[in-house]
Amino acid sequence: MRQAEDIELVTPLGRRAGLHWRTENAPRVLCLHGWLDNAASFIPLAPLLDKLEVFALDFPGHGNSEHRHMTARYHFIDYLWDVDAVLNALQWEDCHLLGHSLGAAVSSVYCAGAPERVRSAVLLDTLGPISVSAQSSADRLRRSLHKNRMERRAPRKYRSIDEMAAARRKDSDLSVAAARLICERSARKAGAHYEWRSDPALNWISSLVMTDEQALDFLQRIEAPVLSLIASPEAPWCSAEKMKARRQAIAHGRHETVTGHHHFHMDEPEQIAETIQSFILASDKATDTRGQNDQAD
Repeated sequence: MRQAEDIELVTPLGRRAGLHWRTENAPRVLCLHGWLDNAASFIPLAPLLDKLEVFALDFPGHGNSEHRHMTARYHFIDYLWDVDAVLNALQWEDCHLLGHSLGAAVSSVYCAGAPERVRSAVLLDTLGPISVSAQSSADRLRRSLHKNRMERRAPRKYRSIDEMAAARRKDSDLSVAAARLICERSARKAGAHYEWRSDPALNWISSLVMTDEQALDFLQRIEAPVLSLIASPEAPWCSAEKMKARRQAIAHGRHETVTGHHHFHMDEPEQIAETIQSFILASDKATDTRGQNDQAD
């Protein structure tokens, strides 16, 4: 089974790290993880995608990537510029996107913003960005400003990575094995203890998120083929009605429901690996065929 290479990339936005599973002359896949996860969340799945070249990114403030500057915020839309910068650093003109949760939301909006760089997108347990009604904007801004004024707590110290994994599991559906994988990459040794490497600023309340209308506009503008795999039951942050509208908005979408928790790609990667790989290979071939036809015209 392929082993991952831990690499760092220098970009105009800062140092970005990730895990690289190399395969010569294969379709290129950029993996984007969920909030407070990191590139290690793709360790169970990526080796099974043996006909693809896979790079799993640590978003800024996560894993081994550099934090954003202390005066910056982790606005959702800024992650799109990170994707653009990382593709440039990898010298990939285009790629297939494989995103989970936050990474799936970023992938879907990046598809709309940079269609020339996306061959296909596979979205795991999230379809589009978090969105709200416009009427909730002022309340959200007030909560964000209030939390920002609160005094920052000192970093919590843990006796072991296992203790960190147990703490991480209290706020998620992560299995023991999955939590340990993520925590091993998120942990930093501090004397006799461990502490989180991730940026505490990631826990801020976003001051502004998209409206439902904006989210649908982005999904309607996706040109690449999309495969969405959504866990059952659906997540509480996206109602069945909203999910139906989003599926209908995507012109070239294939949507499937899978059993399992939010991190099903870590717990049961064999359940989805062949579906994902076959979809990407077929999409890659179709993209090449379309490109040849465009040149002939």
